[in-house]
Amino acid sequence: MSNRIPTLAGRERPANLAVLMRESFVALNDVVLARLAEGGHDAVRSAHAAVFQYLDDTGTTVSLLAERAQMTKQAMAELVRHLEDHDYVVRVPDPGDRRAKLVVPTERGRDVVALAQGLVPEIEHRVAQVLGADRAEALRADLQAVRDAFAPGPDGLR
Repeated sequence: MSNRIPTLAGRERPANLAVLMRESFVALNDVVLARLAEGGHDAVRSAHAAVFQYLDDTGTTVSLLAERAQMTKQAMAELVRHLEDHDYVVRVPDPGDRRAKLVVPTERGRDVVALAQGLVPEIEHRVAQVLGADRAEALRADLQAVRDAFAPGPDGLR
């Protein structure tokens, strides 16, 4: 098994804030993926979170999913195709635009969302056990402040 962190000049790269936040997300997401696999959803991979995270329960176009996930339409379409092939989503005509199709979760897709959402209290409890309740709440507030400070707009850095 390879090391997840690449090397720089023969040593593991320094863990800057962005890397630590990403690796923390990966660790938490791995818990969710393992539980999904236990629940019969082993076709769902980490990349598919980009679909489920941004998918409205009434349906969303591939273009909007791609925009929300900040990825190309082609990459999003490939993720959607995989989920379609495994009966997690279907594409249906958009009633508001005859040219467009909406990606809509199937019962199986809604089960994935429900399982993942059901894990939130357990994961947040585990984080609170590691950090303590006050620090976990401060972490939430800090992450929201960072997100807001870097969000697109007049005050954001983008």
